[in-house]
Amino acid sequence: MTGGPQPDPPDGVEATAAEYVLGLLPEAETQAFEALLARDAGLREEVASWQACFAALTADIPEVTPPEGLWPRVEARLHRAPRVPLWRQLAPYLLGAVAAAGIAWAAMVSGVMTPGGTGPELHARLVAGVQGLALQADYAPRSRRLTVRREAGELPSDRALELWLLSDSAGAPVSLGVLTEGAETVLDLPPALARQLSGAAIALSEEPPGGSPTGRPTGPVIALGRLAPE
Repeated sequence: MTGGPQPDPPDGVEATAAEYVLGLLPEAETQAFEALLARDAGLREEVASWQACFAALTADIPEVTPPEGLWPRVEARLHRAPRVPLWRQLAPYLLGAVAAAGIAWAAMVSGVMTPGGTGPELHARLVAGVQGLALQADYAPRSRRLTVRREAGELPSDRALELWLLSDSAGAPVSLGVLTEGAETVLDLPPALARQLSGAAIALSEEPPGGSPTGRPTGPVIALGRLAPE
């Protein structure tokens, strides 16, 4: 380098042409400059001049084959996400924990989730048209009780009506109990049966007095329903 005076840096269109050649212009400015370049011959000459100028700066530098993997490492460093403080990394997990605790508390208070049972209340309607019977079944997960209310019709005097659970996990029908003579029957279900109720079908069959002697429906099925939240 000589000790003589240095030329002033370019400005205006000349400076923009230099930045374009070096790839320093933002994308929007690059597109605008190239549109201008397409219709301005003088500007194209300016760009060519800068290309020749910058090429001359490296003319005396011998070519060296870069080591394998250099460019991916350069790109990785250029596009690496900024380091996030530890508290910001933990914030989503802390917020998630707080939200989960809030949801659990609300569920406990509302009774949807309780130590005695989980899940929503389930309801099913059973209608036996020929017999004129209409029954409403309601399951309360907190107490694991299935309440069957007779809303219309009378029970047969010489037959029992037995309620059955039909679920994929049970395979064969499982007896939930025999309806009593009153207008309401309350059936206490064991946990294993209670876990199968949501979305399961229930069936009502006519059986001998006291219920099926085989543990499977023996008489005609007169009504079907499905337990689901309202």
